[in-house]
Formats: sequence, C-alpha cells, structure tokens
Amino acid sequence: MPLSIRALSVCCWLSLCLAAVDIAAAQQPSAKQAVAAPRGYDDVAQPFIKQYCLNCHGTAAKAGYRIDLIGTDFSAASVADHWKELIDRVNVGEMPPKESPQPSAQETAAFVTWVNEQLRQVDLAAKKAGGRIPLRRLNRDEYANTVRDLLLLDDKIVRPLIEDLPSDGQAEGFDRLGVALFFDQTQIERSLGVAEKIVARAIVTAPPKENSLVNRFEFEHKRPPPEMVEVFPAFAHTIPRGAKDRFVHADHIEIIQGGPTYKREYDGWGAIEHFAISKVVTQDGYYRFRINAKMDNRGRTEQNKFRLLYATDSPIFVEKEVPVDPSGVTEVVLFLRGPVNGEVKGPQVFRLLWNHNDKAVIREPNYMKLVSQWTGLRGKTEQAAARRAPQSELDELKQQRSELEQKLNAWTGPANIYNPEMDIDKLPRLLLESIEITGPVQKEWPPASHKQLFFAGDERQDAAYAREIFTRFLPRAYRRPVTAAEVEAVVDVVEDAQSTSKLPFAAAMRVGLQRVLCSPSFLFIHEPSAGETTRRPLNDYELASRLSYFVWSSMPDEPLLALAAQGKLREPAVVQAQLQRLLADPKAEQFVRNFGGQWLSVREYGSVQPAAEYRDYDSPLKSAAEQEPLAFFAEVLAHNLPITNFIDSDFLVINDRLARHYGIDDVAGSEFRRVAIKPEHHRGGVLGMAGLMTYLADGTRTLPMRRGSWVLRELFNDPPNSPPPNAGEIQPNTAGKNLTVRQRLDLHRTDAVCASCHAKLDPYGLALENYDAIGKWRERFNGEGFRGRDAPLLDVSGELVSGAKFTTLEEYKAILLQQQDRFARAFTVKMLTYALGRPVGYTDHEVVDSLTAALKQDDYRIHRLLQEIVRSEPFLTK
Repeated sequence: MPLSIRALSVCCWLSLCLAAVDIAAAQQPSAKQAVAAPRGYDDVAQPFIKQYCLNCHGTAAKAGYRIDLIGTDFSAASVADHWKELIDRVNVGEMPPKESPQPSAQETAAFVTWVNEQLRQVDLAAKKAGGRIPLRRLNRDEYANTVRDLLLLDDKIVRPLIEDLPSDGQAEGFDRLGVALFFDQTQIERSLGVAEKIVARAIVTAPPKENSLVNRFEFEHKRPPPEMVEVFPAFAHTIPRGAKDRFVHADHIEIIQGGPTYKREYDGWGAIEHFAISKVVTQDGYYRFRINAKMDNRGRTEQNKFRLLYATDSPIFVEKEVPVDPSGVTEVVLFLRGPVNGEVKGPQVFRLLWNHNDKAVIREPNYMKLVSQWTGLRGKTEQAAARRAPQSELDELKQQRSELEQKLNAWTGPANIYNPEMDIDKLPRLLLESIEITGPVQKEWPPASHKQLFFAGDERQDAAYAREIFTRFLPRAYRRPVTAAEVEAVVDVVEDAQSTSKLPFAAAMRVGLQRVLCSPSFLFIHEPSAGETTRRPLNDYELASRLSYFVWSSMPDEPLLALAAQGKLREPAVVQAQLQRLLADPKAEQFVRNFGGQWLSVREYGSVQPAAEYRDYDSPLKSAAEQEPLAFFAEVLAHNLPITNFIDSDFLVINDRLARHYGIDDVAGSEFRRVAIKPEHHRGGVLGMAGLMTYLADGTRTLPMRRGSWVLRELFNDPPNSPPPNAGEIQPNTAGKNLTVRQRLDLHRTDAVCASCHAKLDPYGLALENYDAIGKWRERFNGEGFRGRDAPLLDVSGELVSGAKFTTLEEYKAILLQQQDRFARAFTVKMLTYALGRPVGYTDHEVVDSLTAALKQDDYRIHRLLQEIVRSEPFLTK
C-alpha cells in the first residue's frame, strides 16, 4: 500500500530502528552463566600466581597491575590478551623481578604450558564461532564519500552537508570499528535531516539565483586620502603626510605599497582592500572573483601575486594565492561557506593582498624615533604607577614625557618619506580598477547528479520512468543486486508523493531518493553471518565493499561491481590487481587520511595552542605541520617504501615553511615535496615532525611522558598501564623554581608507586627533548621562562627496560630500528584492525604472525602488507 509523504519519516525511522536493534544485538555478547576456571587452574596456575605474582600485583598493587582481577574466562574480551602478556613477561624474565623469589624452571614451564593450552583452545573455539560483527554503519567520512561517488556530487558541497551527523566513536584508535559506531535515536534523526539536504542538491528544479557585487574602491566611493595627518600625541597639531603609497586616478588606483597586514605570516604582502560580501555569499558554493588590475612592472622580475582571504580568523576561513594575470583580468573561483543553519560563522569579509614593494614608503626616521620614545615612556609611566613607585620617579618620567611632547609638537613634517634605499621610479605599480564577485556559479547545469538519475531527460514523468531510474540506481546505492520488491517500495513513495501531496515529479523523486539514503541497506555494511558456529566466505559483492571501504573509504566503483557480477573478484590474481588499481587512484588519499591520519594522531593536532613565547609559531606553520605526516605517509605508500621509514628516514616531505622551521635550505614554495636531509638536520621519520611534537606538548612545555606513551602505543602497540589514582601530575615551575622537565620527572619518580611505570615510559619521551613545544630543534632547555645561553643544556640520555642505553637522539632511533620486527608486528595489528573494522586480539595471532613474516620477507615494504591482508582468511570471510 502506498506510503504518504508524512509517513516517509516514520518508515525510515522504523527501518533504522530495526537496524539499530540488529547492530546493538551484534555488539552485545550473549548472556552467560559464570564460567568455571579451566582444568588445571587450581593445581598449576593459581599456586604459581599466588607465590610469585600477588605480592606486587595483588590487592596491594605495588606495580599498578592487578593479576587477581584478570579472570579465567579466556573467551571474554581482553582476558586472553592479558594472559598472553603475562606469560610473555615471565618468559623474558621480567616477572618475577630479580629481587623477588624465583620459580624453578619446572614451575615456569608448567605455568606457561597451561596458559598456552588455554589460549589454543579459545583460538579454536573462536574460529568455529566466526567471531565477527555482522553489521556496522558507515562512519561520517564513509558516508560523505559514498554520497559523493554515488550521486556524482562535488566533495566540497557534500562535506558541509554531513556536519549535522553526530561524531563517530573510536575503538583501537580508529573510527571504523563496529563496536564504536553506535546507532541511536539522535543518529536516526540526523540521518533523515542530512538526507533531505543531499537530495535537494542532487535533484534540481531551477538554477540558483546568482548574486553579484562590483567594488570600484576609492576613486568612486571614497575621498582621496588627506594631505595632512595628526601628530601623535598632540592631536590638534597636523603635519604634511609626505610620501604616498597610492594615487587616485579617474578610473583606477595606482598602488605602490599596500597597507599593513599585522600578521607575521603575511610579511611581504600588502593589504589592498577589504569589504563585506555577505549579500553575495548567501549559501555554500563556488564564487567567481574577477580582479580588474594591470601591472606597471618597471623592470620587476619577481612574479606579481594576489592573496585572497575570506572570513579570516573564523571556522569558514578560505585563502588562495594566485599570480596576477598580465592581461589585466585575474579570475579565481573559490568555494565559500555561507550562513550555516541560518547563522553566519564569523564575519564574511573579503580581503585582497598583493606581494607589494614592502617598505617603499616609511615613516620619517627622526619623527618615528620621537613617537617610539614617547610610547616607551608612556608604558614606563603606567608600570611605575601600577607598582606605586616613589613620587620622585613619577615626576621624572612625567618631565621626560613633557619634553618629548614639546619636540613632537614642534615637528613640522613630513610624516612619511620614500625609502632612500629604493629607487622609487623603478618600483612596480599595481593599477587597480575594480573587483567583481559573482555567485553561486554552477560548473554545469543540470548538475551531473541530476543528469545521472534522470538518464533519459526531464521530459518523462511517469511511474515507469521512476521504476527504471531506481532499478538502475539501487544496486549501486545498496552495493549489491536488489529485488523487484525493493525497487517497488521506493517507487511507491514517489507515487504517493505525487498523488497525496501533489508534488511535481522531480520533487517526488527527491522524496524517493531520501527514502533510499535512509535505508539500512545504504547506511550499513551488512555481511550476514552463516550461523553461530559457521564461518563463510564473503560473496563477491561483500568483498567489493570490504576492499573499496578499506582503501577508498567509499563505495565500490563500476569495475569492482562488474567483477563481482561476473563472480571473478575472489580470484587471487584479480583481487590483487584491483588492490593495486585502487591504490593508484586519487581516492586512495582517503586511506592516507583515515588510516595514516588516525594512526599518527593528525586529527588531534589543532587541540594544542602554543604559548605566545613561541614566536615562530604561526598559521602557515600550523597548516603545514598538519599536512606533513599525511604527505610523508602518501610518499611511503605511493613508492612502496619500507615502513621502517616511519621510525627514521633520510628524507622528509615538506614545504618552504617547514623547511625554514627545520633549518633546511633551498626549499621554495608552499607545495610539499620530497627533500633529502643530512644528519645535522636531526630529522627523519615521524618522530620530530612539528605537528606531532606540538600535539605531544601542552603549549608551554614538552611532555616526555605523553611523548613516550605515544611511541609505545602507536609504534609498538605496547601502551603503558594507566597511572594509579594517586600518581599525581608533573607540575609547571612555580615562583622561585627553575627546574627542567627532566629534573621534575626525577623528583616525581622518587615515589615508588610512580617509579615502576616511569622506568619503562620516560626514556622513550626524554629522548625527544631536543624538540621543543613546537617541534623546533634545541640544544638547551627553553620555554617556561628559560631562554638563551643561560638555559641549561639538555640531557636526552636514557636506558630502556631491555637494557639498551643511548645518549643522543640518533642513538635512540638506532635502538628503535633494532626493534623493527616488533614495530612491524605492531603496524600489522594496526592495519589489520583498520581493514577488518574490528579489534584484533590474541585469537588472530597466527594471521598476524603470517602477515608480519611476509612483510619482513619483502624488506618491510608497505604494499606487501596490504597485499597479504586482502588475501588473508579474516579479510575474505565472515
């Protein structure tokens, strides 16, 4: 029976609620009765633990780890992993500690054998049961990418539309694991709203109205600048302006030098004009800027460039640098954000900068000296008054200030002069006529999304046409073959919208499309299990989705779906060829961002704002630092390099701003490129990247514990134990104290509760102390008031738990590289977790062993790991 349009939301709601129930059931373990301890526990394991472990790891918990709380149900989450960690430490001699009573070789062997047998049994049971989450929803990135590829929409249009979706949860460091992708009432409501916005963009009825604005600046709207300026501080006194930086003509402005920009990142750029454009930018879209300006170069060889800024210092900020077109008309098309949900996110002001003749017009030096002296005296006077200085001191400052004011009032000018070090007649001029802004402009009309759906044009408007449209569309949307009943369900919605609500055909098709985008078949990656005890191979369509969402974070494309339809995708040679094709496609950039970016914590980089004392930190550095790890990961991936490059490398992938920060010469331009480095640059790999080092600080000082924890967790999959509740913090220096971070850590470790954890953790972080709170190389301590030659020299030496010692960063990295097998295994676990969308535990150890061995065999090259994963049993089965 046809659905009313009003019932569409109810229909979608019920479908999604049912899906939510399914996924919740899949994520929750079934209720179990208390599990008895395995055979042998009372005779072998319990006596060993009681005699050799509980003194430190029991209720007293001197070492912060409670063995008595692990449990004996090896099939429960994390239990097997804890037991495996326990016997690993017993095997290598870490437990019991040397100063404690030691078990005999026979006792150790019996205990380790018993634990291994339990792990083997739970491994077999897991393989029989399948152990897979049968359903997970698309995360935000996957949703946006899928909508973009399904409907041929512009990515910049889609991204703002999904901002209303709730944030995704994370598990094991990634946002694509089913156990963290919850689906509740808020998710359902937001999905409906977002789908409504998307279909309005995908199916159009009329082109949007284009707005325009022409700004002709001073020669039309403003008076010429005054010839006289007021003298500071006696505002009743005026002097000649002197040298001018612009001249107003009948039809243009002749500009020698732009105005001040007040930001260090814009040094060398002059402000030409700014004005509000809110009447033009009324919605998200592309806007055309036409700058009518010619150059009078007068021999200048440097390229003239414009810098266009929109909504500076707001969340919708846009910046673009373009060369000045010699024709006299420079056109730029920018994607701009308009009001968000009816609200403007920051001022919608457009600014135009030019790489002008910096310091061509300067203040007259003697006049500037007087003004600077007066300003300094004013500050001294205010400070003296604040600290209640003696009256004699205040009178002296007042007298000096009065004498300076007399000299200023006696100054007759000029205020400005042309720089005597420049030949003004040979400096280039910008001849600016006007700026025109038009938008939103359409790249094509109707858009590709509309033409794809209405493949036979807009003339037909019958139910048969709707049926043909969705018969073609649904297999791509659901990423599998569909039934006639599924098609009819959507056609019924369209027909009902036409008959009940009297909507035109295109508007009714929007309702039908919204129904599709709200369907569980679209929103979820559904791989039904074969039963509680049976593992089954994925079918070709499921494999196509698993492969494409692994590499592209998006739906399968036509070649993948065609191979699935032919039943060929599961052939080993075919799936390997498709992997290489997907990696070579630009959409593999999503793998770099979503795996590489989350592994390297890039999404968190902006959460730390360095203190003002770090004057080298600016917006270009922040932006470049966030891009560097992604560019580096992309280089490793594109050229199939060994993953050991992430620990140390003889190259970086940087731009000019990072090169300047790192002290590397001969790097020009904002684009990222591979740059060879030397030992004296003290860089290589991810450790030392400015963005990561800034994130692993607190904006004022370095945090060795945080840095060490990151190294252990992300590079070696060996996160340190959580600190006990009474562990305390490493506090900043207080008045009267001048301790380095290392000295404060030494004091902190005097607490026995803290020392056991810090012995393992601190060396990994203290080794990175040569990088300050913004990742700049240093030999002496800085920050927190330390500066210059008086600051103490850094001590980055340390000793790892393994006994390996180092005194320099280079020796530390060499030790890390000696653990490349350990790193390779950790990296394999990270990648496999991301690929499968579920946690990887001890029950996967045989697969992890096999993958790591293959990776090592191929000199740790990253493509080998990807190839082995996509042909591994867990990847190919459900």
